[in-house]
Amino acid sequence: MAPVGRLIALAGFIGALAAPASAQVPDQQGFFGHIDGRWMWLGGDRISAQGGAAPVTNGPGGQMLIGYKLDPHWDVALAGDVQGLLSTLTQFRNGTLSVDANHQHFDLEAGYSNAWWRANAGLRGFHYRQGAVYSIPGFAGSDQREMYGIGPKIGVGIRVPVSESWAVVGGADAALLYASFADTGGGVVLNNASYWQFVPQLSGELGVSWRSSDSPSFSFTTGARIATSFSTTITSDGSRRGTLVEYGPFIRMAYNFAGPSRSQRMAVKEEREIWTNSPPTGTQRYLVHFGYERSDISLVAASVIRQAAEDIRRGQPANIAIASTDVENGTEYSRALWQRRAEAIREALAKEGVSPLQVDIAASGEVAPLAPVSGGMLEGRNARAQITF
Repeated sequence: MAPVGRLIALAGFIGALAAPASAQVPDQQGFFGHIDGRWMWLGGDRISAQGGAAPVTNGPGGQMLIGYKLDPHWDVALAGDVQGLLSTLTQFRNGTLSVDANHQHFDLEAGYSNAWWRANAGLRGFHYRQGAVYSIPGFAGSDQREMYGIGPKIGVGIRVPVSESWAVVGGADAALLYASFADTGGGVVLNNASYWQFVPQLSGELGVSWRSSDSPSFSFTTGARIATSFSTTITSDGSRRGTLVEYGPFIRMAYNFAGPSRSQRMAVKEEREIWTNSPPTGTQRYLVHFGYERSDISLVAASVIRQAAEDIRRGQPANIAIASTDVENGTEYSRALWQRRAEAIREALAKEGVSPLQVDIAASGEVAPLAPVSGGMLEGRNARAQITF
């Protein structure tokens, strides 16, 4: 049992560092979803009979999730998870031991996120099936276990940026299921029996995530996952209920259907209408929008900069003033972020033929913050840079 203990300890270590896929919720309100695939090795307690044991085996699995972010913090999500058929045929004592297993679970959860972390809680439904067929000289038989369970689950997740496009992500979750067991035994392990049993579950994953700068709504994640389910597998000891351990790599693609690009287009259109209806006097202003904690120039922002460059090239000096609605406003991190945004605008203007000598960057805090767009579309989730001259 020592290897099982090490694997469980590893699961706890990963869980302490990271968070699950469903924890990595996009910033923008609206629908979001992801799909992932994985290849898992089956470890933990194994079926044994007549001196032979089923070896560690492996197989495919995956998950699909769809959710809706209700406001800047709360979301709801539904996830379906399946681990494909895990089967093996073991030769021993001039005979064979054939084992297969598969399981599925469904999660309905509510989540609360703030900046780089998310916590969630909800309900999990679970199905598990394992079978074993023995064909040994002088003995033949089969055992099968099927389980259905339901119970509460909780989880926590993080996303730690290491650059504008890359981040470390991961998570951990736990569930306690009340499951019905149906054991059918004609072999040496199980007898015909039906009963109820609590089944604890733990899982964790750790990976790296890449988010597209052209389409911030899309992200790609790869990493490793480990999951344990206690009192689950068929064993030949007195309890006949062992620990299922699975571990292996995964890849995931996620998309936010109401992501930053679409929100920026809507916000730019609405704010332009505001300036058209009530234009400021004595100055010309162009507003450049950035995604939450981002400084890359989107296609929408590039079109605004091109329009401003046409006027700047006529010889008027330009001043770039940064005003942010981010919640970290005023911190050292925010000041560095404002500087990167201003530099990004100046570089974009230079590409449009504007001399860098014509562009001055105002220090953060030298201009008053811009008023939020009506409806609060930008408040707390995006920032704007205004080019004034």
